[in-house]
Amino acid sequence: MFIALCCMLSALLLYIQALKNAMGAKRWGAAGLVLGPLVLPFFVSHKRMLLLRTLGRGNVVWQPH
Repeated sequence: MFIALCCMLSALLLYIQALKNAMGAKRWGAAGLVLGPLVLPFFVSHKRMLLLRTLGRGNVVWQPH
């Protein structure tokens, strides 16, 4: 029950974040539903790669932590 709840919650959160960042929302939501919170590091790295591809490697990106 707890694992199913974690998977549902992570799917919802990944779907919302993917919509906010103009990424494939259905794909990330489905990955969150299947794998749960294990997908989060892949999501963050994919978001970062898309940002670098869009801005180019010569630009400096300052992000608050």
